[in-house]
Amino acid sequence: MDEKVHRFVALAREVRRAAEAVVLEGPHSTAEAAGRVARASGDLSAVTRRMVKNAHAGGSSRKEADTALATARERALHEAVKDFRTAAGDILGNTG
Repeated sequence: MDEKVHRFVALAREVRRAAEAVVLEGPHSTAEAAGRVARASGDLSAVTRRMVKNAHAGGSSRKEADTALATARERALHEAVKDFRTAAGDILGNTG
């Protein structure tokens, strides 16, 4: 599990770096959408790291709440990615 979380955290960092490139080089509409993806990815990464830390410490008092929060943040990330793909597709002329 630790390896998967570390990989996820690394991917979240890559998302943030990619979003920064879009902010610098892309049009405003895609920059906003990329920023939302980066924030949503970071939010999910944070709760995932906390869940692993709590599991290692033997803490389970927040498990149910954190699981629900992780699910909500995963949905938010999915929606942010969909919005980014739509914005990027509009700019690139990919409507299908």
